[in-house]
Amino acid sequence: MAKDVSGTKKIQLQQRIADIEPNQDVVGTFAVEEKQLRTAKNGKPFLTLKLRDKTGTITTRLWENAEETAQRLAGHRVVRIQGRSELFRNELQVHLHTVQPVRETDLNPSDFLPVCPKDIHTLWQELRALLQGLTKKPHRALVQFFLDDEDLMKRFGTAPGAKSVHHAYLGGLLEHTVAVMRLTTLIADQYPALDREVLLLGAFLHDMGKVQEYTYDLVIDHSDVGRLVGHMVLGVEILNAKLAVIKDFPAETAMVLKHLILSHHGEIEYGAVQKPMTREALALHCADDLDARMNSVNEILSKNDDPESAWTAYQQLYGRYFYKGPPNEASSAETPSTPSRNSAVREKGQLPLWPVGPAQGLSHDDA
Repeated sequence: MAKDVSGTKKIQLQQRIADIEPNQDVVGTFAVEEKQLRTAKNGKPFLTLKLRDKTGTITTRLWENAEETAQRLAGHRVVRIQGRSELFRNELQVHLHTVQPVRETDLNPSDFLPVCPKDIHTLWQELRALLQGLTKKPHRALVQFFLDDEDLMKRFGTAPGAKSVHHAYLGGLLEHTVAVMRLTTLIADQYPALDREVLLLGAFLHDMGKVQEYTYDLVIDHSDVGRLVGHMVLGVEILNAKLAVIKDFPAETAMVLKHLILSHHGEIEYGAVQKPMTREALALHCADDLDARMNSVNEILSKNDDPESAWTAYQQLYGRYFYKGPPNEASSAETPSTPSRNSAVREKGQLPLWPVGPAQGLSHDDA
């Protein structure tokens, strides 16, 4: 057992998910992201646990005493396991021998939360530089009200971009937002009929509601208001609160910004409140979708669960396999200039909560 600076005993994690390879003994303490008691074809119950630490996730299964173990784990979010890793249908998993609940008072939450692989300070600098491209006084005033809200910006810089699939780590929301803003500036260069400033504002604001949509103490999950209301409506509420204190903000601009937030998922079946009905809304949806998908596929390819195969495991979300390239070249997919999330975690450690003050955005003299 190790102690933190307060003298409290902390559980010593003995194995990281990123370091697990096929056919090895696995011992460690992990957060439970998902838990399912299921029934095999022979009618015997088994327990499936999706476990997480800050380096990744892994699926584990317990075949003996599944029902009793599920009852014993009820209400517990962290477990201590012993088992054996194996490849099943080209996907790494752990066959569990024992599972024991762990008290959360014995834990350090930073051991379980993945972090953004990019430098947070650099992302904040790029965000402010992009926002400097705004020239209209109402637009700059609106942005300044956001940047001056230290509590909101602290959460904006720490929140994940999603629970899973894309940017599902601390700082992911900031990383995703900067990427979408960057893409929208490129799109505006190509299509000059677009309102460049409205599009850039929409990119900055489109996922702002995610600061309230997720909780992220031991695992990333939906908050109650996030599940019931959703980040698009929450984002419009946050925007409305800022607009209420700005004198004479153009009503037309306010309306189209709200539409950008509410429509950026593109289709109703994908969570959009409205379909995109302006050129700017369509452009924002394309930029948002592109960055989310590329981050997701990059994450899939970086796992490289089977180094001997040129293909990933079947990806249910996309309904396809992804080609990794010849096996002897798979390792070249990650270069020192583009580290994987897991390697970045090993090098950088825990994400600073507030690396740069939020008020250091647009100067009041420029507003």
